[in-house]
Amino acid sequence: MSVKGDYVRQWVPELQGIKGGDIHTPWTLSNSALSRAQVSLNETYPSPVITAPEWSRHINNKSSGPPAKGRKGSSYAPRQHKDRGIDFYFSKNKSF
Repeated sequence: MSVKGDYVRQWVPELQGIKGGDIHTPWTLSNSALSRAQVSLNETYPSPVITAPEWSRHINNKSSGPPAKGRKGSSYAPRQHKDRGIDFYFSKNKSF
């Protein structure tokens, strides 16, 4: 994944106006930043259905867009998975 977001800009033209790595989490941008980039959540680009609890540390709790539908985003974590980091889900060796 490109930190600059070049790959995303190439394949998701709706987000071309978003600068830098913010392109990876457009739903966390302020309304004014989205407006400058000509992005309107739920109109020109969808809001996430759910934000996995493991991603909360990656998006720096800067959520300022409309809340995601479904579970309560980063505040929701199933009890049995609360202490598992994102690496657990992508590793080949899973210890339950």
